[in-house]
Amino acid sequence: MFHLVGECDARIFGGKPAERLERQSKGLDLILVADAATVLDDAAVAWLADHEGSVLASPKGLPLAVAVKPADRDRAVAVLGGGKGLAVVIPEGDMFVRKLRRRVPLVAFSLREEPAGTIERRLFDNVYKGVTDLVTKWAWPWPAFHVTRLCARLGITPNMVTWTGLVMVLLAGWLFYEGRLAAGLAAAWTMTFLDTVDGKLARVTGTSSAFGNLLDHGTDVLHPPVWWYCLAHGLALLDPGMAGLIWPSFWTILACYVAGRAVEISFHRSFGFNPYIWQPFDSRFRLIVSRRNVILLIMTAGLIAGRASEAFVICAAWSVLSAVIQAGRLGQAFAARRSRPVTSWLT
Repeated sequence: MFHLVGECDARIFGGKPAERLERQSKGLDLILVADAATVLDDAAVAWLADHEGSVLASPKGLPLAVAVKPADRDRAVAVLGGGKGLAVVIPEGDMFVRKLRRRVPLVAFSLREEPAGTIERRLFDNVYKGVTDLVTKWAWPWPAFHVTRLCARLGITPNMVTWTGLVMVLLAGWLFYEGRLAAGLAAAWTMTFLDTVDGKLARVTGTSSAFGNLLDHGTDVLHPPVWWYCLAHGLALLDPGMAGLIWPSFWTILACYVAGRAVEISFHRSFGFNPYIWQPFDSRFRLIVSRRNVILLIMTAGLIAGRASEAFVICAAWSVLSAVIQAGRLGQAFAARRSRPVTSWLT
């Protein structure tokens, strides 16, 4: 369900734009007719699918792509070649993308008008999650963009990055267990960075897969408890006098992690969206909620200060407070539903 108009040898994220467009068109009930130099993000493709017969144009007015029924293909090709007959729309405003937990402006550009580097930057920015932890939101974007672009140009696939991250998961756990905290934290931070890169690489190259998504998210859910157990064991080896606080702290962190996940699942099943996009408070709270990256940040600060065991106890205390806040917000959402629909502030 894809028809290409013209030719373009320029490349973006290691491939021709036509290759991305063809992958993006899979699953559409309409034919995607596009100029060969067109670069669209997934939100733009979704917009085309929802606006059959409307030609999406670049910010400078160049017709780029349109989704039509097979019978209208020739007319669409003529319009992209400079003819008339279909409405041409320059994208304005933005669109809510549930997977990214944010509103994004549509990316609809032509490599005939803009340099590849500029479009790559815009495309990468558009696939970055809006509601996430403070490390992912503010520390990783710049290096992740450059590593993502390098991986794409070298032909490194998202699954390769995910498997490398899984190796880092195992390495970090072993190092934590042995009490080699600095090396373990280095491996753990490497994994969290790769966890940012693999998803962005999949989106900007249009190579997302069900297996890759399962591998990525399955690893994300399962490895934190293993890390915290290994970390507790290593801390108890290094600081046996604190073992009486370290192990209760581990069980507290584990219980709060399970409780927090349960609250998220309950909220999503009850209201149809992630709890962290309910109200602005929830989106801000996601920056610092007791999850993997925030716990790693606290442990890194504690190790630098020479108080790693005490930092682990602080992680437990923050986990309890985070779980209480999460449960409280779930209760508030149920109470709010009695008088009005519960909707996300981003939609």
